[in-house]
This record gives sequence, C-alpha cells and structure tokens, in this order.
Amino acid sequence: MNGTMTHAPARATPGIPTWFIGTIVASAAGIVVGLLWDISWHMTVGRDTIWTPPHVLEYVSAICAGLACGYVVLRTTFAHADDAASVHFWGFRGPIGAWITIWGTFAMLASAPFDDWWHNAYGLDVKIVSPPHMVLFWGMLGIVVGALALTASAQNRSAERDTVRDAWLYACAGGVVAFIFACGTIEYSWPNEQHSPVFYVVWAGVFPLLLAGYSRAGRLTYPATAAALVCMLLWLAIGQILPHVSAVPRLAPIWNPRTYLWPPYFPVLLVIPAFGMDLVRRRLSGVDPWLLSLALGATFVVLLCAAQWPMATFMVHGNSHNWLFHGHEWPYSTRLGPWEHRFWPTERVSAGVDDPPFVSIVPGLMIATAAGTIASRVGLAWGGWMSRVRR
Repeated sequence: MNGTMTHAPARATPGIPTWFIGTIVASAAGIVVGLLWDISWHMTVGRDTIWTPPHVLEYVSAICAGLACGYVVLRTTFAHADDAASVHFWGFRGPIGAWITIWGTFAMLASAPFDDWWHNAYGLDVKIVSPPHMVLFWGMLGIVVGALALTASAQNRSAERDTVRDAWLYACAGGVVAFIFACGTIEYSWPNEQHSPVFYVVWAGVFPLLLAGYSRAGRLTYPATAAALVCMLLWLAIGQILPHVSAVPRLAPIWNPRTYLWPPYFPVLLVIPAFGMDLVRRRLSGVDPWLLSLALGATFVVLLCAAQWPMATFMVHGNSHNWLFHGHEWPYSTRLGPWEHRFWPTERVSAGVDDPPFVSIVPGLMIATAAGTIASRVGLAWGGWMSRVRR
C-alpha cells in the first residue's frame, strides 16, 4: 500500500483547513471507541448509570464534532469563506459533511434521555439492539458519515502535493465508518457464529457497500484495503487496552464473574476481502456496473469465508484464550457450558450442536453473494457520488 494515486489530482481550491478536518475525524473516532467501550461495559458491569465513562466519551466527542461543524457553518455563512463549496440550509451555508455531522450530534444528544428512560422502565438490555440504541446508532452514523464527506471533499479538491495526505484522511474516516458497522453487527459476529450462513449474509449485506464505495472514491492505490486496515487496527488496539481496566459486575444475575473489562475478540479479517475487491475493481474497470458488482460481491464472500472459516475454528477450538485473540471471553450474565466450545447454527445458542460441515452453508453463501452483489452496486453508486463531492 503506497501513496500512488488512481485519479488525476484536482485543482487546488480553498477549503476547510486539513487540521480542522482531522480534528473532526478524531472526534468521530472517539465516538466509535466509546461505542465499543460501552459494549464492553454492558458485558462486564451492566447498565448502572447514564454517566458511565464510555457514555461521557461518546457525548463529549459528539459535542466537539458538532461545535466544530457549527463553527464551519457560521464561518462560511458570515465570513463568506468557502462559499463556492457550500450548500444552503435555513439561510446558513456550509459543507454537506458539516450539516450531516450537526444532524448526527442532535440525534445522539436526543438519544441520551431516551436511553435513560428505557433502562429505568425496562432494566438491563437483553440485546444491544433497542429503540434508544438505534437512535444513538443513527446519530453516531451521521457524525462519522459527515466526517467521511468532509474528507472526501478535501480529497477531491486538494492540490497534488496534498492528495496523499487527504486520501489517507479519507481512508481513516472510512475505517471509522466500517468500525461502527462492525460494532453494530457484533451480535452476529461471535467466533461461534462464523460457521453459520447468518454471519456471511449479514456481513455481505453491509460491508461490500462500504468497501466498493471506498474503492471507487478513494485516491490511494488500494483505498478499500486502507480503510479496512484502519478499522482492524483500531479494533485491535481497543482490545489490547480494555483487559487492563479493572471492573466487576453490578447487576444480577451474575453467572460469569469478571474482574476486568470484556475485550472484543480478534477483529474479523476484513482487510483480505477488501484487498480482493480493490484488485477486482481495478481489473474490471469499465465493465457493466452489475457485472462488476457481481464480481465484487462474490470476491467478498469467497475471501471472507476463506479467511474467517479457519480463523473461527482456531478461535473456538484452538488455544485462543490469550492476550492477543481474547477467545472464550463471555459477558458476566452468561452461564458457561459446553456450548461455548461449539459452533452455533443460528443466532441463538443451541446446545449439543456440533460444527456444521462446510457444504451445509453453501446455499447460505449463495444468498450472501446475492446480498453482496446488491450492496456492491449501491456502494459503487455511492462511491461515484463521493468521488464528485466538492462541497
């Protein structure tokens, strides 16, 4: 992976300073770090108060991103700075990425009292997916997508000497967006799920959209690969930090007492299908978009399965309970048993089920390929729009 460009550099035009965009991307990264930390907190401590450290990190990061983008809008409106690269809304002017980020900030802040009421009314979350969490998720997504749009605009308007720097900013923002979806699909991504078609269908329905978009719009030689690598490294870094934080459960029932924060499993090897998609998109450039999407979707599913099937075997049956892979780490409310060393055929644990043969998931992989094809086609269209964003 290097700094060679796949597009001709755009003519330099005035825009938001790179350090300012970097600050917004860092705020978006703070939000997703807080999200995974919050998941760990729920699995280790439980939901004890709204003012938990991960919640504070999430909301402070959101406020920083919202205020920064608010400043950009006011600066553009009243100082007529970057006026040619702005969109109008309610008499104000600003980059489209700033508007998306501001919307996400309001959604995140609105979710806080909703989430507090939900827990007071219904208690501990049975699942990560709940109505207030969905409002929170969409707010977070708005902020990280807004940061991605800002980096896309900077990349598309940068001078030749700045293109590599701005292209890497775009890849970092893309990695943050991929990260939030990795958190959002974590219920389907346990190692014990990764010999089940559910895992491949869910991931093929989500990540080819992102990776195809990055590959189409990014200006690095391997833009999707770079974004996937950023996502994996961020996930891995958090996994190395959390086990060093002491924590104990505070809500019953406590079936699996813990003494430190639950660390996320070793990240899914997303960089492998991302690299394959970058290669396929470059090799088949100019062909019919649907044929290209079919090739991208099939590449994603085949390479994800080739990489993750043996990795899941190691995680479930191998010596993976160590500082690097964090195998067999379970929430405090989980009653441990033989099921933890087996693969699950569906989303729900089914005790006594052995590892299914590979041939049994072939129909599921075909469905995943169809989902990946549709997601890739949407991603190519989205990437085409991102490659033209200059506002």
